Amino acid sequence: MSIRLQTDELLINTLKENELPKALHIYNSNPAYNEWTNGDPSLTLHDLTHEYEKMSKLPTGHWLAIRHQDQLIGISHILLENPNDHKSWIGLLMIDSDHQRHGYGKKAFLMIEEYFRSLGKETLHIGVILSNEKAFSFWSQLGFEQYRQVTADVGTQTQPVMCMAKFL
Repeated sequence: MSIRLQTDELLINTLKENELPKALHIYNSNPAYNEWTNGDPSLTLHDLTHEYEKMSKLPTGHWLAIRHQDQLIGISHILLENPNDHKSWIGLLMIDSDHQRHGYGKKAFLMIEEYFRSLGKETLHIGVILSNEKAFSFWSQLGFEQYRQVTADVGTQTQPVMCMAKFL
């Protein structure tokens, strides 16, 4: 199944494997995230390809490209239904650091949120690394509320993670 979401400003569609080098640039423009998830400020193409292939095997998992004026400015990974808990999840929403603070993350989320709503989903879940205060603030401002804290594997690291949800 292919996903295509579009507004006047953004296009969100399937991230193709041949776009992984551009996606790698987005990851590496966010070194703190890489440090939290993999213990190193930069990610390799091999590591990203492995993650892409692993997540692509999930039956309801989708890698998404976030584009502005035909330029890849962000990436996302969503699970329409997690096979472990049967909940809908946004596993990742990342904007290239050069394009942050322009509202693209919020606009992309609102498009993804509407997509989940159109599928009849009633809640949407995310996990935020406890030390990622900017992400916690971002998701809280979008209406997500913390309901549990767990210790979870995130990339190659084990981290305290805040589970957050939003009723749609």
